[in-house]
Amino acid sequence: MKRFIVVAAGVASLLLFGLSSAGAAPAIHFTEPAAGEVLDCGDTTYTVVSGDIAIVLHEGESASGNTNFTGTVTPRNVVLQDEAGSLYAFRGAEWFGATSNANTGGFQATFTGKFQVVSQGEGTVDSVNVVEHISFNGKEFTFDFGTCVAP
Repeated sequence: MKRFIVVAAGVASLLLFGLSSAGAAPAIHFTEPAAGEVLDCGDTTYTVVSGDIAIVLHEGESASGNTNFTGTVTPRNVVLQDEAGSLYAFRGAEWFGATSNANTGGFQATFTGKFQVVSQGEGTVDSVNVVEHISFNGKEFTFDFGTCVAP
């Protein structure tokens, strides 16, 4: 799933820096098959056996040259399988976004990921729960309270 985030961020960057006039473009919506992707949860590794990843990207630029973009990644009917063959649902979303200020050169970017690996009858058995932020002034932080590595 990480490749979907990289693709989404790359597309958003191209759109962001490819703007030639002020304004916002319509959001871009697309889906990618998720089968074969792997979710690392420490002692357990899950492989996606079916489902899609929906991606929405939006970008804009002000008349003064300030820019912004956001992206949201959401699993659709994603089914995971562990090494023992048990099946799980994968629910949640990732969101990322950034802004830049043309006058000051400042920027900030934020990433959030909140997913749950859900077992029928047992509820949540693993999770992604992460927030990362970076600012132009070098301030950055990460909060990661999940049991899995963010996809």
